[in-house]
Amino acid sequence: MSHTTLLTIPKLIQQVLALYEVDIAKIFEQSDIELNPQNAPLARVPVSKMTHLWQLAVEATGNKELGLIAAQLFQPAYLKGIGLAWMASSSLEQGLRRFVANSQLISTAAKLELLEQGDDLLIKYMPVDSNKEPVKGHKCAIELGLGFFLKMFRLAAERSIPASIVYVNFSIGDSQDKYQEYFECPVHENAGFNGIAFSKKLLSELLPAHDSELVLLNESSITKYLQRMHIAQTSEKVVKVLAKTMASGCISEESVAFELLMSKRTLQRKLQSEGNTFSDLLNSLRISLAKQYLTSSLNSVTEITYQLGYSSPSIFSRAFKQNTQYTPLSFREKFKLAS
Repeated sequence: MSHTTLLTIPKLIQQVLALYEVDIAKIFEQSDIELNPQNAPLARVPVSKMTHLWQLAVEATGNKELGLIAAQLFQPAYLKGIGLAWMASSSLEQGLRRFVANSQLISTAAKLELLEQGDDLLIKYMPVDSNKEPVKGHKCAIELGLGFFLKMFRLAAERSIPASIVYVNFSIGDSQDKYQEYFECPVHENAGFNGIAFSKKLLSELLPAHDSELVLLNESSITKYLQRMHIAQTSEKVVKVLAKTMASGCISEESVAFELLMSKRTLQRKLQSEGNTFSDLLNSLRISLAKQYLTSSLNSVTEITYQLGYSSPSIFSRAFKQNTQYTPLSFREKFKLAS
């Protein structure tokens, strides 16, 4: 099976290329990557094509450190809903662990491992199969894969968060100054692995955007939903996985089956034997949680949209009305709890 990454990453490279006087359309045509496919919300790109795209981009711009430029431009939206969930976490470490748990939804080429290293927490890229060598991505992809952590932490904390140390499995050569300027910490080349470490104390600090009431509401709503539905074993497992990953925006039968250590076909067969389908469970859970959020929280419809993993408020509103005959705003107005 070939490894893939989300389509949002080549779209980030497109944004990087826009800073240079290059023929962006030609570069993407040569890489055989379509930026606007019909199944865009779930579209993925083979890592092999991504490697080719990075190489073409470097050749066109003459900049060997394009990955650092991409890291500087990185925004939570490039991670779909996982980015939003990260920003709303109670601490940088909680957001990081949430991302690590779902990182294969972003790219299947490697997995992340968190290791304590003295007073630091090391984020280390590991091979998907421990018996095999890691997938060798382009150097720029590694730069982005390390650099975006620094950008996400700084966005979530709303201040500068320094890295403690960076490890790369290639030679930096005369680019040491560029790496030093971006990471502002020691960078060890030819380290045999790729990783970045941060102070555990910094990562444990409470984030300004954390909404503890929403977290408690979500946990309570899931419990009530499961008690009310009386669903069978596999269906309950699916619901719990959906509840954990819903804000990632990368919900699919494949990803849930992967989490439950079974094939998509096996998952479908087990759900069918219980009288359920994946889409029915997902839709039912979303609508149930939407009702809870609309009546028990002050979050905007846009915020609720992404908390439920919908790609846009209009899609959420249309789905909600089809199931309840109300728009989200009219439902909130009619059924909101007294404060």
